[in-house]
Amino acid sequence: MIVGKDGQICCRPTTDTFRKELDSLQNTFRKVVGPEELVIDVPLVLEPAQWPDCCIYRVPKKLREVNQEAYTPKLISIGPLHHGKYELCEMEMMKLRYLRGFCYRTGKCQKDLSSFIEENELKIRHCYAETFDISSEDFVKMVLLDSTFIIELFLRFAESDGLFRCTAACGECDSDTSGEDGCNAIGKYEQDRISSQPIMKKHILQDLILLENQLPFFILDELHTQFSKSEQNKCISFLKLARKYLVPPKEKTSIDKKKVKHFTDLMRYVYRPSKPEVPCFEARGETEGLFRNLMALEQCHYPYEAYICDYFVLLDNLINTREDVEFLVEKGIIVNALGSHKAVAVMVNKLGLEIDQEQKSCYAKLTEDVNRYYKKRWNRNLGALRTIYFRDIWRGTATLVGVIVLLVTILNFLKPFIFTKCKFFHCDITNN
Repeated sequence: MIVGKDGQICCRPTTDTFRKELDSLQNTFRKVVGPEELVIDVPLVLEPAQWPDCCIYRVPKKLREVNQEAYTPKLISIGPLHHGKYELCEMEMMKLRYLRGFCYRTGKCQKDLSSFIEENELKIRHCYAETFDISSEDFVKMVLLDSTFIIELFLRFAESDGLFRCTAACGECDSDTSGEDGCNAIGKYEQDRISSQPIMKKHILQDLILLENQLPFFILDELHTQFSKSEQNKCISFLKLARKYLVPPKEKTSIDKKKVKHFTDLMRYVYRPSKPEVPCFEARGETEGLFRNLMALEQCHYPYEAYICDYFVLLDNLINTREDVEFLVEKGIIVNALGSHKAVAVMVNKLGLEIDQEQKSCYAKLTEDVNRYYKKRWNRNLGALRTIYFRDIWRGTATLVGVIVLLVTILNFLKPFIFTKCKFFHCDITNN
């Protein structure tokens, strides 16, 4: 290594390994001096390849190619990865209206909200696995619109669902602002538009849980906490609001908000198996998109805690035909809301594609026990007998009837021989 007069570091590659290392630093190359000498401008401080706060990723190409639609927002963009796409621009006006509603609700102006986001801009950027060529002003504006839309959406949904009374629209407005531009008017049109169009509400919910369509959870939580004007709003955590909107009511999993990184991560905590058992899997139309994003998150962020990936790889190994699905439905392992057992089999088999397992599956012992049981011939034959002849009550009844008919037929066939033989012995005894 040679230090030149201008302070640049000149490196002479002497091995193939060193040459490869230099090739990997393409962005730091300045110029080539001669065939043997490379001049590299090395910065004093290098940014890490990935920040500790990183938790939002672009879906790996091999997973996206299996089902691209499952990872792509259909109605609204959240965060920088899909920001500015033409097909999603229609919702930007809706975001502006929700921003106005949030400002009325909190009594804060846009400048106050922007200042708070500016203070956290660097931390927000570090949550993404890639950097973005977006100016600070545009980045703050994007986060402001996206975050206030989400919070206001959740608050309105909670109000309409009776979680708490809307204090912002029922008494905290000045008399001169409660008219067309007041709180009673704010959001009336937007709320009705979303709630009156089930397809719109469904797409928003589905878009909010996509891995590539996320804001860090901490900025949403802090915005809600810092700028809640009403005591009623303050006493209800943002985590509870998010669960109310995103999570099915029957899911009661306890979640620590300090561990939640974003909405996709929240859903992973909801559906992550608490024990190494085979939980019930409910197959619905939106199921594939949800679990594909949870599995993509595990592949990127939790490669050594990929519980959901392990679960679907196990199901993929168990299911090959519609009969396998039918059997698992009978055992209560699968709830088929798709109607077709074949459709469930296809979906599960596709979910298992391109999934890498970095370590031993959490279901490894269960798999070993199943294989050990299957290797015993008696168990295998008994299982085949049950599957073929006693799959359901109708087939079992038909099998029993068939066995009875067969026995009666054999008995009728043997009856003349038995009767003749008995008669012969009876006559022989009588003669003697």
